[in-house]
Amino acid sequence: MKAAMMIKALILVHLWSLVVAGGAWVLQRDGNGPVGSRFPAPNVWLALIMLSFLPSVFYLVPVNAIIRVPPIEVFGMFPIQVGDSAADVAMSPNLLAVYMGLCILLMGRTLWRWSRLQGLALAPTSEPDIFTTTAALPPLTLSWPRKAVVMPQGFETRAVLLRHERAHLRHNDAELTLLLLLLQDMMLRNPGISFLVRQWRLSIELRADRAATSELTPPERKDYAAFLLNIQRPTRTMGEALPCPTARLTSAHHRNTKMRLIGILENETGARKRRWGAALLVTSIGASALGLTSALATAGASVINMASSPIDYVRQTPLQMPASCPGLIADIKRRGVEFEEKDLMVGGEPVSRHTINLGTVVLGHDVRKDGTIHNARVLVSTHPCFESEAKAAIAQWMAAPQEFQIKDAAVKLHFMMSAATREELNEKLKSYAQ
Repeated sequence: MKAAMMIKALILVHLWSLVVAGGAWVLQRDGNGPVGSRFPAPNVWLALIMLSFLPSVFYLVPVNAIIRVPPIEVFGMFPIQVGDSAADVAMSPNLLAVYMGLCILLMGRTLWRWSRLQGLALAPTSEPDIFTTTAALPPLTLSWPRKAVVMPQGFETRAVLLRHERAHLRHNDAELTLLLLLLQDMMLRNPGISFLVRQWRLSIELRADRAATSELTPPERKDYAAFLLNIQRPTRTMGEALPCPTARLTSAHHRNTKMRLIGILENETGARKRRWGAALLVTSIGASALGLTSALATAGASVINMASSPIDYVRQTPLQMPASCPGLIADIKRRGVEFEEKDLMVGGEPVSRHTINLGTVVLGHDVRKDGTIHNARVLVSTHPCFESEAKAAIAQWMAAPQEFQIKDAAVKLHFMMSAATREELNEKLKSYAQ
């Protein structure tokens, strides 16, 4: 059951992240304003990424232990057969194992690329946090444990570019990028999470640009913008999908490039905080409502409709014959019940006895989580005189404790009479039926 809950929690993340990403995409459309005027700060994108996971967090919280939820039948809308339920339980660990295997492969790929960056041969410079490399890489920052700005050898290093990269170091952007890429891998590159991560990576570049150009004059801004366009070239090296931020611009991201250049040239201050603050509030409320609703449904879903299928019991009270049963002989003759010879256990020893089934009662009932029986009701009965005794007996039965309450279980009870010989059994039956 835990595996099934984990799968449901993952489904919540995947679906809700698409909703969050779609809402963010709509909000950041620029309309008639300048490109990027509605683009939020990195912290907003981080909050949206975290809020994508909020429903599953609430779903996995043991809500029933905090909020007392009455048992309600929620499976009535989705009829479940016992055989199908068992198959689902068996398949859940397999599905989760496949999912986790794919996650490990993707995360291993990202970590392998990160390890290659950490293994670069770096040459120190006069600046303690600046290093050079002979690898065909764009300017970048390395994450922990080698926190440094890396420049290709022979690269035209400018003070404004160094300020840009040092802004990444100051905000620990490289470490956060690695964590978010691993999170993206864990979600199997879900389009919603991937979109939010890409937007966060763009937002940290915009923030670093603002930090680098805040004190520049308009001509210097224009010179820096031209410098960025000239130095960036598409490359198919291991720097193409680095687990750390870079200042690389490519023709594949024209809108992002335009956004950065306008921010540099016009000293854009970013989106209005009130607009995105309201978006975060609405997203938080929606995520909380979705997660709590799912959790309460799961907590309330303590009833499984067993569709009148039998279950196993750990204690069964023997049936007691009713004191009398008028009309029983006529009923037996009508039903054509025959005597049978069976080996019964008497005093721990098998003894051959003659038996007759006087009547059968099929009882529907419910089983609580602690295994106690309640709500017994007659579904089928061959004679009414056995019904009260059947109900009295099953009320004392016990099933094994379980996670769910079981509804509409069924059991068939046989009222038998036996004797050593056929003649003795006939006498007992005549005496009882009078």
